[in-house]
Amino acid sequence: MKRMIVVLFLLVAFASSIYAQSSPRRRPIGDQSPTNGGLPDVAVSDPWEDLRLRLEATSPATTTPPHADHLVPVSQLRIPSKAIKEFQRSEKAFQSGDLRNSAEHLQKALQIYPDFIQAHNALGLRFIQFGEYQKALAEHEAALALDPRLAQSHQDLSLALLLLNRSQEAEAEARQALDLDPQVPAPSYVLGRALVAQRRVNPEAIEMLRRSENAFPNASLVLAQIYFTKGQTEQVLAELRHYLRAPADPDNKQKAECWAAQLSQQPSPAACPADVTRPSFH
Repeated sequence: MKRMIVVLFLLVAFASSIYAQSSPRRRPIGDQSPTNGGLPDVAVSDPWEDLRLRLEATSPATTTPPHADHLVPVSQLRIPSKAIKEFQRSEKAFQSGDLRNSAEHLQKALQIYPDFIQAHNALGLRFIQFGEYQKALAEHEAALALDPRLAQSHQDLSLALLLLNRSQEAEAEARQALDLDPQVPAPSYVLGRALVAQRRVNPEAIEMLRRSENAFPNASLVLAQIYFTKGQTEQVLAELRHYLRAPADPDNKQKAECWAAQLSQQPSPAACPADVTRPSFH
């Protein structure tokens, strides 16, 4: 009983918000976003530290807390202490910026206890950071098989599917995550991106992107492109200014500044090219 209490305490400790604010150790992912019909190629950064998906990575020890009516599977109350220690070592390696070592400790944790849900999800996120999206998909599917009611597994899976250009499936998983936990911004961002990828630039897509843009600056760039296609210059400027309050990428920042200056007919920064109409963002 004493051991079970200790494990429960550790699990609760792991259940901090997955959506941490940006960190200097965040490693943005290269643009692997699906074809989006002329909209910007804005990188789905690894949501999970910035999951500001900047998909934009989080500590492997973080997870979305389950609902009050969601019972923790018995398998998660039996996690061996050795597996938990490997998980903690993975977190320490992640915090130091050593992603490969972090992944290796997660793999060791899963060798000790293959039913460790949070280790599967965390390893999936490491694979996303490495650009190994198919491997990430397998880890998130394994986590979901162990507990289909965990919002984090659905949201992480939606991200992997989006990065694999499977936008319809990503949409379905993002909706599942929102059904389970409607308050978190990550599934809203992925859902908005998935709808845009399907060229369904409808009010729902705009609402999802707007709902998540404080957590995901790139959402503002997508919205700016949408409003540009509609000829709504003031809305484009509003979104660019929103993005520039917390730019996620130096190159995107410069492009946004140049575009905003041109649209507002203000003097452009010296580094701006002559023609910056509708730039392609990273």
